[in-house]
Amino acid sequence: MVIPHDQPIPALLEFIDSWVPDLSSKHQMAEADIPGFIPSPLREIYKFAGNYPVLNTQQLRSPNWDCGLFGPQDKLLAVDQLEITGNRFRFIHENQNVWLCETLINQEDPPVYSNSLAYEFGDDKFREVCSSLSHFLTTFCLQEVFFGSRHLFCIDSDISTPKDLVNDILTDVWINGVYAYGKPTHSFYLCHQGLFIMEAHNSFWVACNDDGYTSLLSGANDVRQIH
Repeated sequence: MVIPHDQPIPALLEFIDSWVPDLSSKHQMAEADIPGFIPSPLREIYKFAGNYPVLNTQQLRSPNWDCGLFGPQDKLLAVDQLEITGNRFRFIHENQNVWLCETLINQEDPPVYSNSLAYEFGDDKFREVCSSLSHFLTTFCLQEVFFGSRHLFCIDSDISTPKDLVNDILTDVWINGVYAYGKPTHSFYLCHQGLFIMEAHNSFWVACNDDGYTSLLSGANDVRQIH
């Protein structure tokens, strides 16, 4: 499945539904539980899986600090943790709170701002890092679903092209995705619907939910299992 850069959210949700084994309708959030100021692309994310794997009101809080579906790496905040400041609200925390992301209230598909680039400028300012919330969320959600897969591997070899990783056909899923760094940093690929490949910051990772799919790896690379 190729997720189009034009209006990507429907195809993104279709992909996630096919990838996450135990995702079901019980993990959906009711429209009435989602604040009205949240832009449409993010509303769709919460509606689709805001209560996975525990209720949204139980995520990212003491004593268990359970993350949602979109939280194994960086963290999508629960809806009651979103705080409006002026005409913006923060909705994502980097996993060690190194940077934050925020977007505009009451907009259809607003830009995303982050202080992730502050170190380059020697300040703490938020700058626009992506012109489209829907594009940003597609990159973010794919990254989180990827890291939340049952089996995760990193590639320690030097790879020139993702096709070098597999011995079968590789399908583009989302190419040149922009995240919190103001430029394309992430691309995602799929082999036989069961082997998920992420290229991020010039490194390659592999994920699957059934370890039988690792037989699709070419065997020519140094593969290290994370979990």
